[in-house]
Amino acid sequence: MNTTSSSNINPGPSSSGQAGLPSANPSASYWLQPSDISQRLDDYRSTHDLPQSADTVIVGSGITGAFAAWFLLEQTRGTKVVVVRSGSGSGAGAGAGAGKEKEGNSSSSSSERDILMLEARRQPCSGATGRNGGHCQPFVYSASTPSIAEFELATYQFLKTFVEEQGIAGAVDWRTHKTVHAYLTEEVWEGAKALVEKLPEGLRGQVDLVDDETRKVKEGGETTLRDLRVPGAKGAVVQKHAASLWPWKLVVCVLERLMERFPVRNGGTGEGGFNLQTNTPVLGLEKVGDGRWTVITSRGSIKANRVLLAMNGYTSYLLPEMKDLIVPVRSQVASLRPPTQDATSGKVAELDYSYAFVSEEQFPRDEYLMQRPLPGGELIYGGARSHAENKAVGVWQDDEVERGVATYLRQNLAPYPLDLTLDKTGSTPTDIPKEGNETTELEATHQWTGIMGFSRDSHPWVGRVPERLGGGENLYMCAGYTGHGMPQAALAARMIVEITGKPFADDGLKLPQEMVLTEERVSWVRENTKALLKEQQQAPEWSATMPELLTATERRA
Repeated sequence: MNTTSSSNINPGPSSSGQAGLPSANPSASYWLQPSDISQRLDDYRSTHDLPQSADTVIVGSGITGAFAAWFLLEQTRGTKVVVVRSGSGSGAGAGAGAGKEKEGNSSSSSSERDILMLEARRQPCSGATGRNGGHCQPFVYSASTPSIAEFELATYQFLKTFVEEQGIAGAVDWRTHKTVHAYLTEEVWEGAKALVEKLPEGLRGQVDLVDDETRKVKEGGETTLRDLRVPGAKGAVVQKHAASLWPWKLVVCVLERLMERFPVRNGGTGEGGFNLQTNTPVLGLEKVGDGRWTVITSRGSIKANRVLLAMNGYTSYLLPEMKDLIVPVRSQVASLRPPTQDATSGKVAELDYSYAFVSEEQFPRDEYLMQRPLPGGELIYGGARSHAENKAVGVWQDDEVERGVATYLRQNLAPYPLDLTLDKTGSTPTDIPKEGNETTELEATHQWTGIMGFSRDSHPWVGRVPERLGGGENLYMCAGYTGHGMPQAALAARMIVEITGKPFADDGLKLPQEMVLTEERVSWVRENTKALLKEQQQAPEWSATMPELLTATERRA
């Protein structure tokens, strides 16, 4: 193993709408706490010197880059992903073999491809994946199309099976549960019910509606809003498939297994295998006449047969022509200590669900929450961008925590909208509490920010980069998850690997057409943004995001 000290990172451009390089001193994420793993991987370089060439260069070491490398090197050709179709009537999710060789399948793990992964910072997976809310929940009823919902369910099930088959479910704190989307005002609740009612048969069984009139039947009685710990909500949508996890540990488990199974050959030349280089920001890309690319870094240049950009919110740093299609947006998250029943017992409530809270008010609510395992039971609570300056649209620096958002997250959780009493007897508000006088303030153990990549049409961009966007042959990208990468990125990475030319068994998995990067889509999106805005405003989740995104992208076009 080779390590190096942290390098200074140029913050890059800031006035044109183009993202810069990741901040050199980011805020301290709960997920990036010092550990035995971080001691092994901080400042990690598989070889002391930067290789002069590589078959594939992956820029970015988050969930997209990690699983792209996995599928390139480790995945067997015969592995199947079973997709539930919206008209099938099946209530199941989707299954996925996850790198474990099946009987009768020939492994492609002896691939001669060598992969060089470049990470700008000293710590792998220190971008969005290491700074998110720690949950994986497919959007079933609020996805724009059934094909998107099916793809997200398939990705969720793939990850679930992956951690089980790889024996890392405990190591990454994977916990399967349902998720509750609590709607706090009548307008958004009526909108949510309308979305559920439009679901095709195969997806309708994935969700339940709960309010004072429509109660979900369960063995021995009914589930009420109080049972769900949201007694003050107008109603809730309960999605049956979701999970919480330590996302950074998932990615570093993948990276470490790749390094173990595919060590760099030929010593310091860096040839062959999987080569991870931290503290190596990519400064530019140049096309070479033979179809290859020169990747220019702070430590020298690399000739690559193909390049995959897995940079999400930072994409426009290397592709300025994408600055109106993928906009950096800063999110903020806090780890909060839950209230104890009494000072003697120290007991805290254990939540059976993860949550989202949605409302349309003067300050629209768009928060999300999951709980860490007991006895600590920290509450990972994020969102509240409506309290950030310009809702943090266009911000690519994650080195600051906005004071107003931090205060809001500490003060606006319990008892409204979430009941955190042990016996679920928290009082129900008679009306929506007034801002600044809602709840008891909770203590934060960590408060941090991260950079999302918001897509102009809300869908990721997956495919070969056209020349008009600064690309060409053998340059690919997978980015623009709009704050929703966990149930999309892993299988989007598989699809980009297929697009680069590696064959997989025909298991029915298809990349939704809405995600495919084409010149036609670029033109259509740029010409129809206002129509898209009107359409997306029908979905409650977009109430606090699309107007600001529209303004920012039009200004930068």
